[in-house]
Amino acid sequence: MLNEAANPRHSSVDRAALCGAIAVGLADWGAGEREALERTIWNELRDFSERDLGAFGSRLVETGAEWGFHPFDAVARRLSRLAHRLVLRPPSLLRGGESLAIAHQRPVFFVANHLSYVDANVLDALIVDAGHREVADKLTVLVGPKVYALPVRRLASLCFGAIKIPQSQSLASGDAIMPRREVARLAVQTLESVDQRHRAGDHVMIFIEGTRSRSGAMQRVLPATARYFEAEGATIIPIGLWGTERLVPLDSEKVTPAQASARSGRPIEAAKLFARAGDRRPVIADALGFLIADLLPPAYRGTYGEVTPALDSARAAAASLSS
Repeated sequence: MLNEAANPRHSSVDRAALCGAIAVGLADWGAGEREALERTIWNELRDFSERDLGAFGSRLVETGAEWGFHPFDAVARRLSRLAHRLVLRPPSLLRGGESLAIAHQRPVFFVANHLSYVDANVLDALIVDAGHREVADKLTVLVGPKVYALPVRRLASLCFGAIKIPQSQSLASGDAIMPRREVARLAVQTLESVDQRHRAGDHVMIFIEGTRSRSGAMQRVLPATARYFEAEGATIIPIGLWGTERLVPLDSEKVTPAQASARSGRPIEAAKLFARAGDRRPVIADALGFLIADLLPPAYRGTYGEVTPALDSARAAAASLSS
């Protein structure tokens, strides 16, 4: 229904029909009752022109067809933040928000654990609620193809800039498995897109496990993620996130209103991390895993809450940056 109301082939936008379709979609998702949502959405979109709504409709249908960078849409951003205000139960909040002060001065990389397909939208909402709207407005998030599988997911992806990337082939199955040459080409393209957005002043957010945890506990971080932080002067801010696995359970497309929280860690200079890890990508990646795990409740730490001798170097690198 969202796709039909947003069809870019229509010569003009039927505002009432679009608001109604969005209300039906969000009600089906679990954000509230349709009639109340329709009134709220109408008020939220009151100041947007027909041109704005038409552009949103086109983006809702077409976004995600290509690999690479897709810019945010202002209408979708408003709707995403509205939807998450409705489904995030108090006291959902971002702890340690003072560490985001540096992100008001220059672009940073956010690295976080991954629990659900709404993680980036929840973090966007929590960052805004913590008083850092300027930071949230500059987010660009690395996302996999599944983000564009359904209209409600495409709407969510348009809240921020997004770089569509293939799933790591070490984790891929079925249709997600791609020829090696194509994977290599897209990997280069992704690195270029990340560098371009960082240079443009965006805060790039990366869920460095590469896929959602099926248990809530952290999985081993992908070594290849270390490549994203090789830009000169790169700064990394780790974020630990919990509760979103209850908000949207792993095997569901619908939301169950719940509390979700995050904790932001101290900014880390990537050059120092690389030096402490001896420029070894697996050690760099695992050190980031420990830095994120330190921000999480114990039950969410998974691999990085266990005593594993093979990870001693990474643990020591992380500890040297935290002290």
